[in-house]
Amino acid sequence: TPQGQMCLDGTLWVENGVPYMIYCHEWVETMDGEMCLVQLKKDLSEPVGQPVRLFCASAADWSTGSKVKGSSERTYVTDGCFLYRTRTDKLLMIWSSFKNGSYAIGVAESVTGQVAGPWRQQKETLFDSHGGHGMLFRDFDGRLCLVFHSPNSPSPRERAHIYEIED
Repeated sequence: TPQGQMCLDGTLWVENGVPYMIYCHEWVETMDGEMCLVQLKKDLSEPVGQPVRLFCASAADWSTGSKVKGSSERTYVTDGCFLYRTRTDKLLMIWSSFKNGSYAIGVAESVTGQVAGPWRQQKETLFDSHGGHGMLFRDFDGRLCLVFHSPNSPSPRERAHIYEIED
């Protein structure tokens, strides 16, 4: 991630043989967290060029943000991005933010099917009951599963939750 920028949750994505990293530019710096993209060298050792903002957390209707104490301003979190190519070749990104005070997972779809987007936010969340930072995987039997942590609170209560989902 860029020097001097507060960032987290980098995710590797390779498209047409070109490696990219999608990461979250922290809401602590921007107030409206950003999902960013940067191309990487083939050996993944460093970025090629400058990062590009894909979208901000407030772009999703479901991402309600959090009120700043003593102010009318709101902060919006971007967290835990993960990309998935569907069986119908759509490129989706699951990512987390807050919906009415509860940690949630939303879905964005690349309009072009390419990592550079543009990205359209789905109106409904995938999960919004105090859990997030999800990833998709196939289990040993080939079933598509969503895993995330919940509740979004300090240990010892936080655990991995796994649900089978449909593509």
